[in-house]
Amino acid sequence: MNRSAVGTIGLLAIAGALYAQEAAHEHPAGQEHDAAADMEMPAEETGPPQLPTVNDLIDVELHEDIRQIEVVIGPVSLPQNSGHLRVPIQMGELPVAGWMHGFEWEITDGDGNVLPERLLHHVNMLDPDNRELFSPVPRRIMAAGRETKRAAVPHLLGYPLAEGTRVLVTAMFASRPDASYDDTYLHIHLFYTPADDPGFISPRNVYPFYLDVMGPVGDKDFELPPGTHGRSWEGSPATGGRILGIGGHLHDYGDWLRLEDVTTGKILWETTPEHDAEGRVSGVPLGKLWWRGGVRIYPDHVYRVSVQYTNPLDAMAPDGAMGAFGGIILAHDARWPAFDREDEAYVQDLRNTLNRPNQAMNMHSHGDSGG
Repeated sequence: MNRSAVGTIGLLAIAGALYAQEAAHEHPAGQEHDAAADMEMPAEETGPPQLPTVNDLIDVELHEDIRQIEVVIGPVSLPQNSGHLRVPIQMGELPVAGWMHGFEWEITDGDGNVLPERLLHHVNMLDPDNRELFSPVPRRIMAAGRETKRAAVPHLLGYPLAEGTRVLVTAMFASRPDASYDDTYLHIHLFYTPADDPGFISPRNVYPFYLDVMGPVGDKDFELPPGTHGRSWEGSPATGGRILGIGGHLHDYGDWLRLEDVTTGKILWETTPEHDAEGRVSGVPLGKLWWRGGVRIYPDHVYRVSVQYTNPLDAMAPDGAMGAFGGIILAHDARWPAFDREDEAYVQDLRNTLNRPNQAMNMHSHGDSGG
């Protein structure tokens, strides 16, 4: 059983509107093997890092009859009780123009037989050619873990896709203590509407966004000594719009998460975590802001995300602390600022993603080595 928050953050808002769900990144307890580390890394670069070009572990298939894009990662070998396995970052291209509405995933063997879901620790998907709403780093467009098997927004909303949209896929698998799995595949099914056949009404463009109290680049967790402590970060969005849904992720002993407009002094969203029977954080309620028409944000305003913890122990909290937020926005202007691949934040975040995947995805979780 996970010792920290099982609740999570994702950048997808999905369900009759949205959610900011899961996909926490690593620091899993127990043995971990980084397959990417087995590859020879290039010398330190001064400009934007080179994106992957050889992708032996990824396959992208278009199923037009059911309007799904299938992204397959594998084969992966998971010896019994071998801990966690992080596969090398994969690059794929989505072969259709239109709108993405959500996803579901499953684990199978080479013959298509469904395998235990707990073989997946997490999977994340980034768009290296577009920026985040609040920072000039690659956009996070999909995140999932064991608690997030499926997520989808109504077909009137969708994330816009151009034919050939490039995505970086990072995945971590988890071995089992009772069996080995030598031929393992992760299947991610992306639901979409094609641009050339949108139906009676074309979907409205919505965009996922990510915020963290530790800022857009670098470590996302921090130590939590005894007593009450908090962290916050401030920034402005690249464009205005309406936040339709928002959620978040924090750890045990978290008191609250908050998003506020510093310019006006107005709190836009605040929530306290949910707890399980043992008193541990089990999730964060969704901010279903669409019910009131969304919450308007402006590019000339400054916004602050904050988290507060109260650690009742006489020692450091064993799982540390985090404060992450995710949601979707209905943007008022489709023309986002020019994408700058030389931006220091973009370069560093992408380099972290490619060369240090254990720190790059801005997501976090804990668990035993058996999953």
